[in-house]
Amino acid sequence: MFNKSKYIYIVIIVALLGAVFLFKTRIESIRGKHGLDRPLYTPSESLPILLLGGFRSIAIDFLWIRGIAKHQEKKYYESMAINNLIAKLQPDFPKVWTFQAWNMAYNIAHEWKAFDSKWKWIKAGLEYAKTGAEKNPTSADIAFELGYMYLHLFNGKYFKHADYCKGKLKEEFNEDNFDQAVYWLKIANKFESKTFNKSVMQRMVCHALWRAGLHAEKDRRLEDALEYMNRSINEWNVYIESYPDDPLGKADKFIPLINQKRGAIEKQLENY
Repeated sequence: MFNKSKYIYIVIIVALLGAVFLFKTRIESIRGKHGLDRPLYTPSESLPILLLGGFRSIAIDFLWIRGIAKHQEKKYYESMAINNLIAKLQPDFPKVWTFQAWNMAYNIAHEWKAFDSKWKWIKAGLEYAKTGAEKNPTSADIAFELGYMYLHLFNGKYFKHADYCKGKLKEEFNEDNFDQAVYWLKIANKFESKTFNKSVMQRMVCHALWRAGLHAEKDRRLEDALEYMNRSINEWNVYIESYPDDPLGKADKFIPLINQKRGAIEKQLENY
C-alpha cells in the first residue's frame, strides 16, 4: 500500500538536500571570488540557516538580548552557550566572534586562580577568534582584535600570569605572541574596519614591533631586537606616507626613540 506520509518525508529530505546543494554552490562561488581554498561554512552551519529562513533574524535578535543579559549577570558560561548558537546562525557577523573570544580569554579566564586554568580559557578565546577569522577572511575587526589579544594578554605589565601563558603558547603551538600580533594586525590593515580607525590600526603594527624589540633586547636576543626595531621604523615610515599630518603626534615621539634604541643595540652587537 502506498504510504503518503513516507512520500512526504522523502520529498522534504530531497528538498532540504537540494537547498544545501544550492547553498554550497553559492558558497563555492564566493570562495572563488575571494580566492579561498577552504569552505566558509560547514553543512552543520548551513542547515540551521536554511531551516529557519526568514525567522533567523528574529531568533538572532532574541539570542543577542539573552546573551547580553547573561553577560551582564556574569553568567559567562550561559552567555558562551548562547553566543555559540548565534555563531551557528550568523557566522558572517564578526561581532559575535570577537565578543565570545573576549568573553573566554578575559572574563572567564579571570574567574580562575590557577594559571593552567587561565591558560585553558585564553587558548580557547584565541582559537575561537581564529575560527571567526577563517569564516570571515576579509574582516579587519576580527583580525585586529586577534592581534591586540596576542599583544595584550601576554604582557606581564598587566597580567602576572603572562609569562606562564607565553611559555604555554610556545610549547603547545610553537608561536611567539609578538609575531602573531604583528601577523594579525597586518592582515587587519589590508581591509576596512567597521570599528577601528585606520590610522590606529597602522600605529598598532608599529607599536607591536617596538615592544617585540624591547622584549628581545631584555632576553639578550640582540639580533632579533635590532630586526624588530628596523621593521618598526619601516612601518612608521609607511604610516607617515599614509598620514603625513600624524593626527595624534605619535611618529615624532617614537621614531627618535626607536632610532636611539637601535643605535644602542648596534653598539652592543659590535662589542660582542
